[in-house]
Amino acid sequence: MRLITLTFLFLSLFAQGQSLPIDFESDVTSSDFVDFDGGEGSVVENPQSDAINSSVKVGKIVRDGGAIWAGSKIPLDDNIDFSLNSTIVMKVFTTAPVGTIVKFKLEGSGQTERDAKTTVSNAWEELKWDFTGTPNNLNELVFMFDFGSTGNGAESSTFYFDDVKQEYGGAQIDLPVNFESSTVNYTMSDFGGNESELTEDPFNPGNKVIKVIKTDQAATWAGTTIGTPAGFTTNIPLSMTTSKMTVKVWSPEAGTPIRLKVEDSDDPTHTCETETNTTVSGGWETLEFDFTNQAPGTELLSIGLDMGWTYNMASIFFNFGTEGAVAGEETYYFDDVQFGDLQSNTIQIEQDRIFVYPNPSGDLWQIYSAQFLIEQLDLYDAKGQLLISQRPNARTINLNAVDFAPGIYFAKIKTTGQTQSFKLLKN
Repeated sequence: MRLITLTFLFLSLFAQGQSLPIDFESDVTSSDFVDFDGGEGSVVENPQSDAINSSVKVGKIVRDGGAIWAGSKIPLDDNIDFSLNSTIVMKVFTTAPVGTIVKFKLEGSGQTERDAKTTVSNAWEELKWDFTGTPNNLNELVFMFDFGSTGNGAESSTFYFDDVKQEYGGAQIDLPVNFESSTVNYTMSDFGGNESELTEDPFNPGNKVIKVIKTDQAATWAGTTIGTPAGFTTNIPLSMTTSKMTVKVWSPEAGTPIRLKVEDSDDPTHTCETETNTTVSGGWETLEFDFTNQAPGTELLSIGLDMGWTYNMASIFFNFGTEGAVAGEETYYFDDVQFGDLQSNTIQIEQDRIFVYPNPSGDLWQIYSAQFLIEQLDLYDAKGQLLISQRPNARTINLNAVDFAPGIYFAKIKTTGQTQSFKLLKN
């Protein structure tokens, strides 16, 4: 009888082990929290049930004195696997001001952390933390609300959270990067006062690019890491003989210094930086970056390679060296980040893309596609009315065949490999 009782107790304890997702209804109790440095975690009744979160029970952390990183954590039975579902999502409720930092840290045989900011106060919202590329060696969820401030136990230092789970966040980014895949995580990591987002190319509808705003509060070194802090899936194969990368950029002014930096996502001291200037004002161009021509004051590529450094992450800096308060807020775009020199990458871009030229035109638009057979071409006016539909293998749009008025038109071109849209101007 004693053996049966002990066996039942062991199985009961094992069955209550923690794993994602966590909803606090029955899986986690107050005793499962491990508090530290002024934080106190517990499971309580939902203080404000609404459409976003109607759960009965939620997690609660009160910060009262202690350290600026005070919080609480929940150990899990197994390591978290981020190979497919790379984003952690959690519902948060607080009366603290909008913009309060919620740091989500993971610990185990290593550690990593991400920040999110609240966008509402006195209401539930869902926040997300992107852990793409994180290794499978972490099994503790660490919650640090209002990170950077000392709590005082008041209502604004009390935080509620619920429904901690993983979601699919897309595959880890890798070179070459063209921002066109629907299955790749194109999250950018801004710093120093930059703001970036994935958007449609304003000069070529249908093409996806990254828009970068260097705000009027930006530092001289403000920039954008291309991807998450995990970097690329594979190392950039830099050597002393293959030392170049190219990036397609749009700048409002010619002569703008653009810096490209490569580093090791696991060691930020292992870096190499190079810089070049734009030559086009208000237009796209492809810039070549040679890492054997390092930027002044930065480490030589040869020294890094001799020490066995590897590079799997890249960051781009627009108008490097000038702070936003001097330059004013400026908008830039970039696309087609590739390893290799300008000539080889230009050929590859031309093979993968469709071009319509000349644009603007008064009598004829020509379509160029080196790799794909054109299956259908549709031309619309600015109101969305279909004017012409041609197939297959259409190569021209004759503006003299129909009485086209000067103005803006849109061409939708379907090929065997893709569909692209173009904004065209008839003059």
